[in-house]
Amino acid sequence: MAKKKGKREDVFTFPEFNEEEYRTKEIRDSKVTLFAVFYAFVVAVICYSLVRMAGIGGWATIIGFVAPFGLLKVLPIFFDTSEFERKNWGGPMFMSFMAWLGFMILLSNPPFNDIAKPKFQQVEMYVEMDGSWNETLEIDANTPFVLAISVKDNWEVEKVTITSGAAGLNSQPMIKLEDNNAYNITGSSFYHHYFENGLKSDSYSFTIYAEDPEGNSNSKKISVSIG
Repeated sequence: MAKKKGKREDVFTFPEFNEEEYRTKEIRDSKVTLFAVFYAFVVAVICYSLVRMAGIGGWATIIGFVAPFGLLKVLPIFFDTSEFERKNWGGPMFMSFMAWLGFMILLSNPPFNDIAKPKFQQVEMYVEMDGSWNETLEIDANTPFVLAISVKDNWEVEKVTITSGAAGLNSQPMIKLEDNNAYNITGSSFYHHYFENGLKSDSYSFTIYAEDPEGNSNSKKISVSIG
């Protein structure tokens, strides 16, 4: 007896590729991405203005994180989003946030802005021996010496002062050392104070204060023992 043939399974066929529809969607998505970047730039300028004029960096950060969700309302004004799926929204929102972050980093640094406070690095002391100045860790009482500290900023340092009640210093300006200085101190970021008559034998605490033109400031306490 011959076997009955089974039912023939339907063969899957790929839908016909609509080149025109594909091109239209790609052009739309490209325009949406460019608009998201432009939108991020506008938000970044607003945040930058808030930081510069009002100093409210915290609010500017919150605005930057929330702003991408504004595309849900803004994009339909300029583009047809009726066929948007979730992925279509996620791409522009993510791109907008990353672009905002990049613009803010750019606008937060020179020459547009300076939000970083000055940084202190090494502290060095020099005494004169045999007609030349040499770095030292031990200073005798009443011996002239130079106290130098490296101060750096991502733009420039406006002023550096030194204070010590025990040493009779009240916000005394520290002078920046230029190349080929008399103390043979190398480096383009050193500020110094010259103790012409030295100090009496004691332990001294100094407060170094630095400020840049944007008003960002920093301070550092150092201790020096005079033998």
